[in-house]
Amino acid sequence: MNNQKPNQMKNSILLFFLGCMSFGFSQNHTATFENIQQDGFHKVLVSPEIRSASADNLNYFRIFDGKKREVSYVVFQDEKMQTYRFEKLKIISKNTIKDSLTAVILENYKTKNNQELVLLLSNTKLNKTYNVSGSNDGKEWFGLVANQLLSDLHSSSETFVEKILSVPSNKYAFLKIDFNDKNSLPVNILDVGFYVGKQNETEKTLLNDFEYTIAENLKEKKTNITFKSLEKQRIDEISFIINDTYFSRNAAILVQKTRKIKKRIEKYNAEIATIYLNSNASTTFQCNDLFVNEFRIEIDNQDNQPLQISKIKLYQKPIYIIADFKTNERYTVVLDSTFSKPSYDLSGFVKSFSVGIPMATIANLESKSSDNENTSDESFWQSKTFMWICILFGIAIIGYFAIGLLKDMKE
Repeated sequence: MNNQKPNQMKNSILLFFLGCMSFGFSQNHTATFENIQQDGFHKVLVSPEIRSASADNLNYFRIFDGKKREVSYVVFQDEKMQTYRFEKLKIISKNTIKDSLTAVILENYKTKNNQELVLLLSNTKLNKTYNVSGSNDGKEWFGLVANQLLSDLHSSSETFVEKILSVPSNKYAFLKIDFNDKNSLPVNILDVGFYVGKQNETEKTLLNDFEYTIAENLKEKKTNITFKSLEKQRIDEISFIINDTYFSRNAAILVQKTRKIKKRIEKYNAEIATIYLNSNASTTFQCNDLFVNEFRIEIDNQDNQPLQISKIKLYQKPIYIIADFKTNERYTVVLDSTFSKPSYDLSGFVKSFSVGIPMATIANLESKSSDNENTSDESFWQSKTFMWICILFGIAIIGYFAIGLLKDMKE
């Protein structure tokens, strides 16, 4: 019982010491924004340098305005970009029978079994039910869709609304849409058509900081390619340009790691992925969780001559942020490893404005401990003085525990 209070005091002092040390050794960087040319939302590429400085953890990322107020933002990643073209269908006839129905007949040669029709209507507060039928001669009609409801026919930003009608896949030459007008006046149908879409790969960011060397191990019949960079980078894709006409080789991606064996720490090469280089297939490969500044690719040549590798490119899938900026305001990026993941209301609205907004850029990235920084702006808790106080305090704590341990051993 007598030892409980001293032990509790020791534990409290130790926890305080650890907290001070972790705070004192946080990783801090700052940067600024450029190319903010108008008020409103901007899309900003998170550069490889920013991702490297944040240890690829955007929980550490914050934006502050000139009054040191936090600015909300949204993080998103474009896996693929989709481009669309609206293809109109020819409206052959549009007949309205008062207090009964409106019948719209369309040519259906272009749809190519498309299962979605896009209907453009003038804004209205009405709801409409409709039927869709198909015909090969424009005289005999066969049912496709019956008693479906069109609602929410009002846009707050446009004078028209776009609605999608789902129809079964078909090869009819003509389609007819019958709108029920028994309970309300007809709606104004502007156009009917469908979207032709094309999926494009998002443009990836080429990593220029990595250098590589190729060495041949003739004894083991292997090619070793070593990649090195000053800073750790996220690698999402590796692309080979190979001059050989015919080849089929297995290769492994190796990363150096450490492990403890009894009381000894040793380094070893861990195989994190395998790839297959084949002249009949793509020589571009996706990577998972590869955030390193050094790794190696080992190609098994077996009894073949080494490959004639012309070039190897490393890519990073882009990550963007979206934030609302004003042209007359100065914004600063702060990267701090003591920050946790932010929670902003804006995160629920990213799809509303992720397309067609202007781009801004992040520039002037620097460490807060760099020599050219104006140290008068930093607080005492972020200064080198505080860091050295933590170190000396830690030495004192260790000495205190060591003396206490020696006393306990004597007793």
